[in-house]
Amino acid sequence: MLILRLCAVTFFYFISFSSFAQRTQAGCDLTLSGSVIDEHDKDGLSFAEIYLPELSRGTVADEKGHFRIDGLCSGRLLVRAMHLGCEPVERMLNLTKHEVVQFKLEHHAHELKEFEVARNRPDENVGQARNVLDKADMEKNGGRNMAEMLGRLPGVNVLSTGPTIGKPVIHGLSGNRILTLNQGIRQEDQQWGTEHAPNLDPFSSDRITVVKGAASVQYGSDAIGGVIVTEPIALPRSAGMSGELRAGGQLNGAGGGGNAMLQGGMKGVRGVGWRVQGSGKLLGDSRSPYYVLSNTGMNEQGFSGGIGYRNMRFNVSGYYSWFARELGILRASHIGNLTDLESSITTGTPWYIDDFTYTISSPRQRVQHHLAKTELGYAVSDRGRIVLTYGFQTDARAEYDIRRGNRSGVPALDLSLTSHTGELVFNHWLGRKVHGKIGGSGLFQRNINQPGTGIRPLLPNYEKRSGGVFVVEHFPLSEKLELEAGARLEGTFIEVARYTQEGLYERPHHQYVNHAFSAGANWTVKDSVRLRANFSSAFRPPHVSELYSEGLHHGAAAIENGDRLLGSERSTKATLDVEARWFGGKLRTDVTLYVDRINNYIYLRPNGTALTIRGAFPVFNYVATNANLYGMDASLQYAFTPRWSLRSRTSIVRGRDLVRNEWLFQMPSDRTENSLVWSKERAGKWSALEFGLISTYVAQQLRVPADLDYTAPPGSYHLVGFQASASKSMGKHELRFGVNGYNLFNTAYRDYMDRFRYYADARGMDLAIWLRFSFGKNNKD
Repeated sequence: MLILRLCAVTFFYFISFSSFAQRTQAGCDLTLSGSVIDEHDKDGLSFAEIYLPELSRGTVADEKGHFRIDGLCSGRLLVRAMHLGCEPVERMLNLTKHEVVQFKLEHHAHELKEFEVARNRPDENVGQARNVLDKADMEKNGGRNMAEMLGRLPGVNVLSTGPTIGKPVIHGLSGNRILTLNQGIRQEDQQWGTEHAPNLDPFSSDRITVVKGAASVQYGSDAIGGVIVTEPIALPRSAGMSGELRAGGQLNGAGGGGNAMLQGGMKGVRGVGWRVQGSGKLLGDSRSPYYVLSNTGMNEQGFSGGIGYRNMRFNVSGYYSWFARELGILRASHIGNLTDLESSITTGTPWYIDDFTYTISSPRQRVQHHLAKTELGYAVSDRGRIVLTYGFQTDARAEYDIRRGNRSGVPALDLSLTSHTGELVFNHWLGRKVHGKIGGSGLFQRNINQPGTGIRPLLPNYEKRSGGVFVVEHFPLSEKLELEAGARLEGTFIEVARYTQEGLYERPHHQYVNHAFSAGANWTVKDSVRLRANFSSAFRPPHVSELYSEGLHHGAAAIENGDRLLGSERSTKATLDVEARWFGGKLRTDVTLYVDRINNYIYLRPNGTALTIRGAFPVFNYVATNANLYGMDASLQYAFTPRWSLRSRTSIVRGRDLVRNEWLFQMPSDRTENSLVWSKERAGKWSALEFGLISTYVAQQLRVPADLDYTAPPGSYHLVGFQASASKSMGKHELRFGVNGYNLFNTAYRDYMDRFRYYADARGMDLAIWLRFSFGKNNKD
């Protein structure tokens, strides 16, 4: 209850203080008005949307395309104009007086992909808290994997398995509760494993949006904890060629990677665009402050290509990507007997330490992921559009253990996952006060254990079928208030083929029918205060791993046992997000409060240790309980001067097991990150100069179940780092580079959310350098 009281006090403090700050501001009575017209015939575009991204505020034009927004403050303001079937247009205004502007939109069919909606339409996921990593943010995190990039956002943590494998945790939830959209397609790549990092190439995207809330209405199952939307760069629309070359290196691991991208249009045929890109990365063993983390190297490659065409009403596009990764699993996590296992956990010293090498030996894992996607869109009118999307994915995962008889080269687990997904959506605009979408989606999935491992498989063969229908409607009641309501009905059927421990063949099946609802509101209280509120439900049928796992999961270095009687998780979550700008925008704050009740919450619970012919390992059982999660995310940015600013991000989450009346196992620790940043727009031939000192403090997790874990939670730790970057224009080209430092004082620490904290310290000091060279015709034509 203490955290809820603190959150309530914080909320009312921000509201009252921001209201006072608003009264102290002058010049917030300006008006922006004008019209939105078609570039070709000059007709007004009825019901066009005008949006101010920095204020999260907008309006809808009338039948003749005219609009008006009152109560604006003086200063620079980004304005975005949008209309169904048109490419959005943005304009930066320096508002010093009442302004009248005209936007000219080109009427080409716009690809209303699910992931692009989060970027181009302000009313998606109304009331849901969200954060964005744009291209510049992603570049500044050079050398980090996607989970570590997202881990710098408030409310997002990292569940790691050693130094090279990480999965994002949103408001305390991870794994199958976090849905990843890759190119608008649900990523299906054996997400059930804690050491199964998402198999996608971050170079294929220039923007990642994190929706922090239950989002099953739009996205279906597995979105119970949130959605990670990797958004691609829009294809060029006209003739010309451009591209990018990227490279990076890092000290810890003595490796690096690179990426090359080329894109263009077709001369004489406007509307055709294409892009190809490839990337690679190689790292050797990571180092902790005092020893090598042996067998933690990695090697990955990726390729993608896309082509598309769009005209006045029709669009079609195709996309293909391939991603491969080989990872070493910390050698010290595989132990031969119970005595050594207990000794390693007790003393905190790895039993196996070797010299640095790039060689990846067993235990290790190899994965390959293929994605093919096609999308068709047709604007049946200026107020309606049909979009049909199909995705095909294959995911091959081979996990290699240390085996006797020279059999370490034979995988102990060899899985092949094939997925077909389809979605049909009708986007409609019924008028100024109602617009939304209605649609249906389906999934067919087959998982096969490849023969020849010589070991009883951890997971059985299975087929999964699911289908759902949904509707989401938006109600912009005024330029300051918008409501959203939606619902979804979905059914899931799972059929398993397995042999029991007694050698009997069986084909059990499971059926689940679930529903979800969502209601949200965006309210611009004043020009400097915006509220988002959302109340929604979500669901998640149990994964086959939770139902039928039995045996050693070598990548996690643990024995895992499922429970075939588990049912669907059901979540009901309330979220309140408050954004405020104080003192003319010098101080900006964003606070998110949430509470999430989950019935039948499924998690891995420690259950002693076991000795097998493959070594001694901790045992974890899948169990279910009723849980209550609540917490707060807060971010602050204060500009002392035009060049100096302070940025702060804090995340707090609490989880209670309501059945056992104890704290939930493996909830993230309290975390705060503070940065002192110096920036300058231009210095001679250089631009966008920035240097920042970063301080990260993670508290010890004291809210844990009594006498459950194998060792006490590690202590708190404090890390210091820095970031520096700059750009240089070279005619039509641009060079941008940066240097990052992590854990500069080489602090020895262990993180509570690291599954390998039982065996070794986390990675020590690291320095990374990155650069990007952009060349050719600007793709924003």
